[in-house]
Amino acid sequence: MTKHYLLPYVPLKGHKDPDFKELAYGDSGQRGRVLKDNLSKGSYLFFHTKIGSSKYITGYIVVERILSGKEAQKDPSISCDGKYDDWLFVGDKNKSKRLRKPILFNKQLAKKLSLDIDFEPFDSGRKTELAVIGSATRSHRQLTENDVSVLLQEIKKYEENTKIENPKDVQYHLYFYDESEEIIPIDEVHKLRESEIQKLLRKTPSVIEKGVKVIDYEKILPDGDRLDLLLETNNGSLIVVELKGPDKLTDEIPTQVASYARDIGREYPKRKVRKMIICDGKISPKLKKACESLGIEIVVYGVKLDCFKLQ
Repeated sequence: MTKHYLLPYVPLKGHKDPDFKELAYGDSGQRGRVLKDNLSKGSYLFFHTKIGSSKYITGYIVVERILSGKEAQKDPSISCDGKYDDWLFVGDKNKSKRLRKPILFNKQLAKKLSLDIDFEPFDSGRKTELAVIGSATRSHRQLTENDVSVLLQEIKKYEENTKIENPKDVQYHLYFYDESEEIIPIDEVHKLRESEIQKLLRKTPSVIEKGVKVIDYEKILPDGDRLDLLLETNNGSLIVVELKGPDKLTDEIPTQVASYARDIGREYPKRKVRKMIICDGKISPKLKKACESLGIEIVVYGVKLDCFKLQ
């Protein structure tokens, strides 16, 4: 049976995912695996986001193809940011669409769907409608066939009503999300998931160090661990990179990175191997001292994903 999902997203300047121009969506980690295992050709993905003080459904993709990130990066016809995720879900160009009139995702619409959202906190005045819906749909929510029909009918009704105009904040969102950026200036990188930061670094590794390129990622090592990034420099040396998202650093990480470097050294015995941790900079004195003793470089990503060496 074909499965469908309702997915939340946050629009970010320079990083479009979902990409309503390319009609594609990428996802990673456990969430990406769940989608990969449950979606098939013909599955609907409806996307919603916060605009102003309300939630809106802004578009949908009818899945045509499912590709791994590595497959997508080898496909010259694919240029969307989602190809740097673990999985890319490519939409049918004739059936998928970005809504020029996003529909308000409020209690009235939610009650028509099978989401079973408890609106008592809103009805009693303890929470706003936005807070209730946001809490209930923070994760991916599966939709029924009837839910899909309801949403498509609501979209059609809304688009055919010429009297309905988008509020100013919705118009701004549409303009903002259409802007194109050459690089990756992210204003709120510290709110991103680790998988999203990894994707951005894979896309533009030169922010880590000039001239480096990614030769592998999520590489499975002999003991079953995964290496986040394996980089190659201009002089042919390799850099073993362990990436940690916001507030994810622990004092055990230097030992782990040193072990990864030994494995890579055995695989590439004639190459110089450097060790590196990329993180948010919240480093304990103990961790910093351990990195110094093991020759591990610490690189910090800033608020615009501009990286710099920690001296």
